[in-house]
Amino acid sequence: MNPKHLLQLAVILEKGSISAAAEHLLLTQPTLTRNMHTLEMQAGGRLFTRSRFGVCSTPLGETLARDGRAIARQMQSARESASRYKLGFHNQLQLGVGPLIGMALMPPLCERLSREHPDIALTVVCGRPQHLMEQMIDGDYDIVLAPAIHPQIPSGFGRCLLAEDRLGVSCGPGHSLAGIQTLEPKALDQCEWMVIGSTSPFENMEQELLDRNHIRRVRTQFATMSDAIILLSVLMQGRHLAVLPKTPLALLQSTYPLVELPLNQHVATRNLYFWYRESLWDSEAIQNCLSIAQDIVATLE
Repeated sequence: MNPKHLLQLAVILEKGSISAAAEHLLLTQPTLTRNMHTLEMQAGGRLFTRSRFGVCSTPLGETLARDGRAIARQMQSARESASRYKLGFHNQLQLGVGPLIGMALMPPLCERLSREHPDIALTVVCGRPQHLMEQMIDGDYDIVLAPAIHPQIPSGFGRCLLAEDRLGVSCGPGHSLAGIQTLEPKALDQCEWMVIGSTSPFENMEQELLDRNHIRRVRTQFATMSDAIILLSVLMQGRHLAVLPKTPLALLQSTYPLVELPLNQHVATRNLYFWYRESLWDSEAIQNCLSIAQDIVATLE
């Protein structure tokens, strides 16, 4: 199959029509239509259906469009790499990180990396760990800092432990429960909660922590998407609780002095890992980034 045709299919599904895609791709509509007919013959099935509302992908079309989007990302990455090389950056790293650990770890990591290794160009993208790992498998990232989302390490990837971490329930120092030595579960049932992600439900590890501590009624009033500053700032106001990992909060303690509430059982272990592509393990850029991240986390010991 022609990679250009796969890329064109992805654009058609993104734009919603062949005419809009042809305009974006600077092609004539008959040419683009002919290319899609060729791709359908090679694939052995329909790629999309048409209606007065635009095009709608078939399962086969969506599968091939995913390959087209991957090609588009690779082309964009190649252009960015060439541009950086011209500027003197001979090593590039694409790094994905969750919003909270990103806020805690990336400022000191970026500062030290740029100071000690000025030939390395680092691109950082924040997102939910599940999505970051999926995108890493698709080829978007060289490194991801995230907990163990998959029970097994995906083929072609490796990981190093950055921190033995666990989840806890945290609040601002002005919260009515802050400083209380012993808490009954019903006291937390009456509180308002917030989370990074969707307002319902909590992810499995967060829910496990709550269940083991007999916290049944969790009213998640407020959520932030891929943003830690808003979450921490709202927590500091003293009205909400949140289930959060210990390590990033410890790194941010001087700026956001949140209080961890005393639960009966801290059972939700969520260790933090440095995920990497095995093919890049011997590169100086990967080794330097890992070493700096380990040094920063080691300051908590």
